[in-house]
Amino acid sequence: MTGISDKLNKQVSIAPLALFRIVFGGVLLFSTLRFIYYGWVEEMYVKPSFYFTYYGLDWIKPMPSFIMHSIYWLMAVFALLVLLGFFYRVAISSYFLLFTYIELLDKTNYLNHYYFLSLVCFLLIFLPANRNYSLDALFNRVEAVNTIPFWCIFILQAQVALVYFFAGISKINPDWLIHALPMKIWLPAKVNTPIIGFLFDYVWIAYLFSWIGMLYDTSIPFFLWNKKSRPFAYVGVILFHVLTWILFPI
Repeated sequence: MTGISDKLNKQVSIAPLALFRIVFGGVLLFSTLRFIYYGWVEEMYVKPSFYFTYYGLDWIKPMPSFIMHSIYWLMAVFALLVLLGFFYRVAISSYFLLFTYIELLDKTNYLNHYYFLSLVCFLLIFLPANRNYSLDALFNRVEAVNTIPFWCIFILQAQVALVYFFAGISKINPDWLIHALPMKIWLPAKVNTPIIGFLFDYVWIAYLFSWIGMLYDTSIPFFLWNKKSRPFAYVGVILFHVLTWILFPI
């Protein structure tokens, strides 16, 4: 246990955490503005007359239209502040509260990635992600540092690993592995995909994708953590998600 503690408390460069904050803030900003642009605020949180609430949370209700739209614009501002590292603690805390409130309004809008986002926002409240490469550090709102304990990075790595691993575990069932569902339904609908689309009419491709998906999700965190396999794992991650994006666009 002492060895694990020493490793987690070992001082490492703050750069990866700061870069994560910048990229994560950019993703939050893009996603929030995209939600506004496509009119999904109105579609999901204003027009419906009935919401499927979570057990014990039926007291959480949507606000009037103007307030719901204002919440999303505020989230966009807070996301930009997270990206810039300016008034960082206030920004990330506010984004966490507003986003989580929205996600608790209706369980039919649930995605495991939204749950992941809330968890990461919550963790970032307590991490020193603005202690360098930020406007807070530039304007001396916080003391700039070059190193942080490794656990500040590991805790985020662990969250990403859990998303992958449990996604893989959930695929270990007869529908996914024995019957290749829902791949048997999804892939034939994508036969018009350039270059590789003709393959999706073959049943064995549905089985191949199902098994590869399960094996990828359950194993990729361990390959990413291993220094020797990490470069190849990064290539695998990029190829996997590019293919996923081609087949199932945002």
